[in-house]
Amino acid sequence: MFCERGGLYRIMKYIAVLLFLASFVLPIRAQQMISVVDYDTRDPIGHACFILDGDTIAYTSPQGIAVVPKRSGIVTVTAYDYKSMIFIADSIPAVIRLKSEIKKLDEVFVFGKLGLKRKFSDKSGYDRIDGKYVGGGGDLGAIFRIFGYRPASEKRRERVKKNLEAYDKDNSASKHK
Repeated sequence: MFCERGGLYRIMKYIAVLLFLASFVLPIRAQQMISVVDYDTRDPIGHACFILDGDTIAYTSPQGIAVVPKRSGIVTVTAYDYKSMIFIADSIPAVIRLKSEIKKLDEVFVFGKLGLKRKFSDKSGYDRIDGKYVGGGGDLGAIFRIFGYRPASEKRRERVKKNLEAYDKDNSASKHK
């Protein structure tokens, strides 16, 4: 039956069509779509880098999605301000959650040196830190003090000054005894 010209020709034709279609399907199967997100917020991380044995093989889009070719080796996933993760290339998960290296603080206190000249002003000449115009304008803090408002830093400064004075009195009294 296979010796007939029509049957063998038909089989060869199907094999050629299957090989042609397989040439399009194989490259698609040799890639995987991976999403890179923040560990805490689950926000996508754009421009994360996939490195295979020292060569960059893919970047994530701004939506945090990358198409990574399947190869053998060790893949490192890195992004700015995030800890890198290392995977075996054959077992990369579909979603990678990177942990942030940035520490967030609840409250920050800034203490400056006396006599330090700050020049933090916008184009209008208003200094946002001191609350006055740089060109010799009035002090907004003085207006608030009229109504009895005192900033926490001023209260803290007075409390520390009282504690230091009490400490000095105790030490001077104990030295004279």
